[in-house]
Amino acid sequence: MKRLSLKLGLVYFLLSAPLLQALSTYSVDTGECGGEPILQPSISKTPVKSNKSESVKFYGQLEFRRSAEDAKSEHCHVTARLMIGMTDEAFREAKHVEWDTENGEIAGIDLVGFSPDESKFAADFWLAEGDGKTHNPVIYDLPSRTTAYRSLGDLIQKIIHGCDQNEDFLGVTNSAEAIFAIPPSEYSDTPDCGDKGLWHFNLKTGRVYRVKRISGIHWK
Repeated sequence: MKRLSLKLGLVYFLLSAPLLQALSTYSVDTGECGGEPILQPSISKTPVKSNKSESVKFYGQLEFRRSAEDAKSEHCHVTARLMIGMTDEAFREAKHVEWDTENGEIAGIDLVGFSPDESKFAADFWLAEGDGKTHNPVIYDLPSRTTAYRSLGDLIQKIIHGCDQNEDFLGVTNSAEAIFAIPPSEYSDTPDCGDKGLWHFNLKTGRVYRVKRISGIHWK
């Protein structure tokens, strides 16, 4: 299921050019929560992603630990960090978020990439369980050196109504809005459960809106 969604997302990405740069996502995840206590935090990092001039670099880092009490309650503590490094500067933290995940949940980071003008950089601090994924976009603004963070939650799902359709986080605009595609449902081939096009998510206001239809004539 997830592999099909990724392929559909790639198709939508190509159709949406020139809004976005070439698709190249760098990811890391914790694996499922559960099992024995972890005395020392387990740290995983994404590969480093840089702009064309290599003057700015980013990577994501996940810290994953589970105390004896956490293990009894089937909880894990996860810290997600977005790290930035400028020319001749050491990497520093741009944003971090902490969760207590439950048994079966997976936490992860996707480095989504730069905006077309390379003034913004987007990452996704996501949580997943089963086939569902909660997207938590992080957008770093290079000119102001500020970071915006907001969970997408079910903002789009409330509008499109339930066909069990997932959002694919594809990129970020020059104006710092996260770009999502809604592929057709993997569980229904009815017209009402077809693709829902491209959407923008404004992290400052929380507004979501559809900007482009990809195919088909129905969307609800």
